[in-house]
Formats: sequence, structure tokens, C-alpha cells
Amino acid sequence: MHRFNEPTRTYGVGRFVVDIPAAMTFAGGYSIRTCRIEEFVWDNPFDQNEVTAAWDDLIAQIRTIAPPKGKDTAIIEIRDFSQEDFICKSILYNKEPLDPEYGYLILLVKKGPVGLWIQTDGKLVAKDIIYDVGTEVARAYRAPEKRFDRVEVMEGRDAFYLRYGAVDLPFEYKESVDIVFRKHPLDKQLVLSVESDVVDKVYPIGLMDRLTTMISTNLVPGLKIEKIRTRNRIVAGLKGEEVIYRGIENDGTRGLCFSWDYPGQENAPHAPNMVIDMLAQDDHLEEKLALWDAILESLRPAGR
Repeated sequence: MHRFNEPTRTYGVGRFVVDIPAAMTFAGGYSIRTCRIEEFVWDNPFDQNEVTAAWDDLIAQIRTIAPPKGKDTAIIEIRDFSQEDFICKSILYNKEPLDPEYGYLILLVKKGPVGLWIQTDGKLVAKDIIYDVGTEVARAYRAPEKRFDRVEVMEGRDAFYLRYGAVDLPFEYKESVDIVFRKHPLDKQLVLSVESDVVDKVYPIGLMDRLTTMISTNLVPGLKIEKIRTRNRIVAGLKGEEVIYRGIENDGTRGLCFSWDYPGQENAPHAPNMVIDMLAQDDHLEEKLALWDAILESLRPAGR
């Protein structure tokens, strides 16, 4: 972001990383091997009471769930997988009273200054597999050394990068990223979303064709579309399509839409379906084009 003279933070996008203006706020989540991961930073990494309080709150919430017929509680079992270098507590429970054969697993993990909620689920007949998947992800998590810092991208190591840390596992199945960044000094309403998903089937219709169809069929009545830029564009080595347009509604409301899309390759973690969108007010067009270009140019493969 040197052209804006503003600091950035690097965020993980699975097997990629991207630089985002530090002023923008983060939300969203990650999923690897059916495990949904939420990171957070402890107020005091050395205070064991924080871990205890977070765990007790979770137990209290699960105790409010109606148990299956014939059971006194929705909780199936609680286990501790902690090791010398990290804390890992787990709870397996029934979430749906009418489906007692299906279990949900939540792990609370503490590594350094970062905490993790890891969630996965499956049929209870495969309970051992549910545990194996969840604990494998927990053990493979690499945390930053300092609060609000992020781990180093290590060349030659294939890892799945998150907001702060990374899961040092190669791809096996099912990975996705859905993260959102909001507000920028140019525009308090600006929203940038980044989605990535390893697909087993490629959607055949490209972004530019979809825009053409939307315009020609008047897919959104009452919305006039003015093209600003449409082109093929390589981002992070992926040959995608870019569409930028202005939308004008009947009541005069105007907005800018920036989109880049790569359809992905089948079961390819380093070539996933990737969609980057930015929605903004219709002002400061040249500056927003420059911001958009800088973000796309910063997206890059991680560790390879």
C-alpha cells in the first residue's frame, strides 16, 4: 500500500496470503478437513483462569441444549488432549435431540498468545475419526509468538494460513476461507470479501459472461449497470476474470462493485475457486481502483 502511505497487515487465505490496510476490520472464518476454526487472542496469555472461564462458559451453554430422549444431558463426553506445549480440551455432544447418532465436537486450544475454537462433527459410529481429525488440526497449529502478531510464512512448507497462525498440514480434502474486511479511510461503507474453496467441480460460466447475462436479461430490475473495467487478469498466478462496474438504482442510489473470480481446478489446493469482491460508495473512483489493484497485486502463494 505504498501508494497510499498507509500500513498493512498480512492475512492468511488458506494456501495464500494477502496484504490488507491495517485500518480495516476483520471478520470471518476458516475451514480445513471439515474443521471450522476461529482464532482469538487471550487478554493475558499467562492467566490460566482465562482458559478455565472460557471452557466453563462453553460447558454451561451446552448444558442448556435439550438432550436426546432417554438422556439426562446433551453432553456425551469431555476429554483432555493437552500436551506440554499447549492446552487442548474437548467436548463431544448432541446438538439435535432428534438425531442422537450424530455428534458435534468442540476443542478449545491454547498455544502461546492465541486461542482456538475448533469445531467438527460426524456420525458417532465414527467417533474415533472425529477426534482424530480435530486433534490433528489442533496439534498442527503454529501460533505467533506475540499477541496480535502473525506467524512467518515459511518457504518450502505447505501450510494453511489463518488470520494469526497456520495449520502445518498438506491438503487432503475440504478447505475453505470466508473472510471480510470493512471500513477504509476512503469510504466508511467499504466492504472487501475474500472467499476461497477447494472444489470438486468447476463452474463453467465465467464472471464476464455472468455480467453480460445480468445486463442483457435485466436480471436486477431497476438497476442500471455501467461497465468500468472488464478483462482477464492473472492474480497470484491464477488466470481469472475481473469485472468493475457502477450500479445506479431508480432512486438514484449509486455504488461501485469490484470483482475478481478464478473458477479453480478440481481438488487443487493451490488453485482453488477464489472470489474477491469489493463494494463501495460511488466516489473517489481512481483512489478505489488503486486500492483494489494494490490488494489484488499483494495476493500471493504462501510457502512455495
